[in-house]
Formats: sequence, structure tokens, C-alpha cells
Amino acid sequence: MRICTLLLSAVALLVVGCRTGQPVPPAPPPPPKLTDLPLDEALRKDLPQAELQQVFAHQLKVRQADGRLYAALDILPICVEMSSPDASYATVRGFLTQLLRTRQYDDLHRTLDYVRNMFPTRVGLQELATITEIEYLANVRQLDKAVTLLTTESRELSDANMAHVTGRLLAKARTKAGVPELERLCEFVIDKTRGRRRTLDAVAPRWVQMAQRQGKLELVPVRLSRLLAVGTDARVVARAYTAAGNGILQKLDKAMLQQMMQVGRSLSSQLRDKDDRTDVARLMLDYSCILEDFDASLALLRICYHDELDGEEYRRMSNKVLAHKALKEGRPDEAVRRFRDFMESAKEWKTDQYDPSTGETVPVDAILGLNAKRIGDILTRAGNTEAATAAYTEARTYYQAAASKARDGTLWKANIDKALKELAPH
Repeated sequence: MRICTLLLSAVALLVVGCRTGQPVPPAPPPPPKLTDLPLDEALRKDLPQAELQQVFAHQLKVRQADGRLYAALDILPICVEMSSPDASYATVRGFLTQLLRTRQYDDLHRTLDYVRNMFPTRVGLQELATITEIEYLANVRQLDKAVTLLTTESRELSDANMAHVTGRLLAKARTKAGVPELERLCEFVIDKTRGRRRTLDAVAPRWVQMAQRQGKLELVPVRLSRLLAVGTDARVVARAYTAAGNGILQKLDKAMLQQMMQVGRSLSSQLRDKDDRTDVARLMLDYSCILEDFDASLALLRICYHDELDGEEYRRMSNKVLAHKALKEGRPDEAVRRFRDFMESAKEWKTDQYDPSTGETVPVDAILGLNAKRIGDILTRAGNTEAATAAYTEARTYYQAAASKARDGTLWKANIDKALKELAPH
């Protein structure tokens, strides 16, 4: 519509020109863009401060892009002086970052020296020079020197800057060669930089991840406990706890699970958000079941299903926990009844279920077969041979159905095949 209007207007002007016999005057040329003005012309025009800043900022980028470092440095102090502290910091950081990104390391060193000498009283820019040098050392794989410089200069860095550069260094943890140096950095932050919450929050999850990546899962609960002890934000520790959770669970190391339960209790007492507490409780529930601490399991179930205590899933899962509790406490009849109730409820599941202890999905028929076999074992110990045989037959039927659904090469497929061999009629 706008284009049509403009075309009609142009036609109208031509018509008027034809009627009057006068040529239509050409449109005046558009004024030059501020960023196109040479600096001397911009200064002569006595532009407002904000517009002058735009001209100088643009010229700084043009000179840097053209590779004219010294020409760019000539106007860098002007760009800094005419801007607010935050804006001047962003300008210098952008300038340095471009040199880092394009690996113009000789120019980078010249610029760092220039910034240190030209702006000695600008604390923010002095910090920026330091963290940029640390990033440079990490880029050229001198991680040991980068960590040493960071630990040496840490007192001169703000929490925000230290958190930023620490996070950049910890991103290098993906390479095994750098892990010892980054472990040293984490230890330094945790022991020597109390009160720097942002830096501690940046270190916490990576420190736990490093233990996992090195296969040192036994260090996970130790590190989580230590992070809580030094005052790390409980929400940050909770994320690290849940991220490590299934790896710990699949190890099936009861001593380690006990430690994780202790950490979870301490952590839960510090968490204010209901969803955070629920996430931690879900892992603790799995741990407690493996540890056969069924009283803890029942309490954790109430946390996990706090909004659905009248729901079917809560009833199903609590029934299963109560079945195991009855079996452990020597009430086999109650255990059989509750396992049966659980099976009837589990038949309502329409999809495979996730097993956190293996990290695999499990056919519902395999879950039913497992519980039917468990009932047969209970009845066998009770001397009820006829009922036990019926339960084993039922289990074999479920397992046969599951065998065609389980994926080859999985732990559950191996478990199903093993169970079918044990349940084969003699």
C-alpha cells in the first residue's frame, strides 16, 4: 500500500509539471549518515555528544577491521573518555575480543600494554586486560600459566570478572590434559575465595562433572558435601546433585548411595523451592529403595507426589514400596497381596517404563514378569508349591511377551533371557 501511494504521488508530480510547463525539481540528496562522516568534519559540525560517540565508535571498528591498529589506538582513549564506564568497558572488551577471536596475538599484546599504560586509574579496564590475557593463555594451550595468573591476580578481580574467566577456563575441562590444572583452580576457588558467590557458582557444577568424567564417582558425594559446607547456593548444588544422580545410581555402590542420601538430606533442608526439593527427592527415592530403607522411601514418595497424594501413580508406587517393606519385615502374605495390587495397577501403563538403575526403557511385560517371579519366590519359601508354580508360569508368559519387545544388546534383554532360562519347565 505504501509503495502504491508513493508511485501515485510521483505520477501526480509529473502531471503537475506537464501542465505548468515547469520541470519537476529533483529531490534533495539524503544527508550523509553520521557514521560516514570523517572525524575532522564530525568535530567541525559540533555534533551532540551522543552522535559524536557513534562516529568515533564506528571509526574505531573501521580502523580495526582494516588492520590499522595504531590508527585505532589513536582514537581509543577518546572513545573511552566520552562514554560512561559501562559503555567504555564494552567498547574495549569488543576491541580485545575481536583480536582474540581472529588470533591477532601480536596486536593483542600491544593493545593490552596500551590499555594498562593509558588507563591506569580505570579499575575495570585494568581487570579487563588481566582476564583477556588469561583467556589468551588458555587459547594457546598454556593452561598452567592461565591458572597461575588467575590465582595470583584474583584479589584484584571483581567477583563478576573472576566468575566469567573461571567459567571460560573450566570449559577447557573436556580435554584430559588440562584436568589437573583445572582441579587446582577449583580447589583454589573453594578454599581461598570465600564470599565470591558468582565464582563459586561457576565452579561448583564443573567440579562435580570433572569427577564424573574421570570415572571417579566416589568423589561426587564428597565434593557435593564440600560445596554445601563452603556456602554454595543450594540451588546450584541441587543441579549438580541431580545431574550426577543416575550415574551414581547405576553404580549400585551402597556406601556411595548412603553418602548421596546424607548429602540429599542436607541439601533438601536448604532448598526453598518446592520443585527443587522434588527433583532431589526423586533421586533419593531411588537410592532409598536400593538401600532397602523403605521408611525413607515412603516419606520421599510424599514429597515426590505432594500434589497428587490421591492419584493412581502415588497409590501404585507406595503399594510397591509397602510390599517390599512387608517382605523385609517378615509379612509374606501382605507382600504377595501388595505385589499383586501393584501388578494390576501396572497393567494400565501404555508405554515402556524408564529404569534409572540401567538407563534403559523396560517393557511393561518385563515388569509384570519380574513381580510374578518375585511372588513365586515368596510362595516357594512359604512352602506353597502349587501357588508358586502358578506364579512362575504366569511370570514365564509375561517374560516371553517382553522378549519380543526388548532391544537386543540391552541389560534388560539379557535379564529377560536369563529369567526365561530359569523359568523353563524341567
